[in-house]
Amino acid sequence: MPTQMFAKAAPVDIVIAPSVEEFAERYVRNEQPVIVRNAVRDWPPSHKWTPEYLKAMYGTRGLKIGVSPNGVYRDYVDRLNIGVDPEMEFAKVIDGIFTPSNPEQKFRVHQEALRKWRALDEDSPPIPYVLGTVIAKNIWMGSTGNVTKAHYDTENNINIQLRGRKEIILFPSTQLDELYPRSAWEYQSNFSRVDLAAPDLSRYPLFARATPLRAVLEPGDFLYIPIYWWHQFHTLEASLNVNFWWQATARQALRRHGVRFWPRMARDLYLPRHIARTVIDSIKSRFAR
Repeated sequence: MPTQMFAKAAPVDIVIAPSVEEFAERYVRNEQPVIVRNAVRDWPPSHKWTPEYLKAMYGTRGLKIGVSPNGVYRDYVDRLNIGVDPEMEFAKVIDGIFTPSNPEQKFRVHQEALRKWRALDEDSPPIPYVLGTVIAKNIWMGSTGNVTKAHYDTENNINIQLRGRKEIILFPSTQLDELYPRSAWEYQSNFSRVDLAAPDLSRYPLFARATPLRAVLEPGDFLYIPIYWWHQFHTLEASLNVNFWWQATARQALRRHGVRFWPRMARDLYLPRHIARTVIDSIKSRFAR
């Protein structure tokens, strides 16, 4: 996608190292995205996780990765149909992303759970701005030119940019219909059917009234993506990110966006655990006030 396509989109707010209380009151409470600068300078991965360090720690580990000639990757179901993703040593993946010898071969490390990487997990405790029970902490890496298509998450998300730059296009959670989510019975039901690079308004006419926001993440920034906000990532420079998803409240989980994701969770035998955890966390939050 041309990076200037949404250049006229309204910018996401940028704040400099706000207090946790200000962040919670102005942005999390109101479910408004924000870029926070200079808030992770002392967080160990910000200075520790160089490509050399990552290779020294886990360079020989085999890792399933995405490979693409153009930065657009197959959907999850398509990958299942053609077999598992290719496996490669982590050191070769890092080199292929940050010092590529073939610019037409792009890689991505997609949502790799850090709990499986003991040293990196210990290096990266939740930052103070993570305001709920952590559901998942992941490492992401990708080549220049990669695209992650428009989708929404079913939890609140803090995405920390450690290396490189990314452009993010966001749409409010209130615009569920304008982004035409896939069927609730599809595996990726939280993904949009609209191709943001070339929207077909004859098929998706409501998209014409969607109101995008645009953000560019620099190293040392984090982006708060509120629950159910649509977002699409474009990797402007080879990137390394860590994200935290934290627990939705019961009220958030019962919105249309969340309920339509239940067939996916039921298929994965995850729904009862999700409901129980949401209820328990909401009860704890109420008694903690």
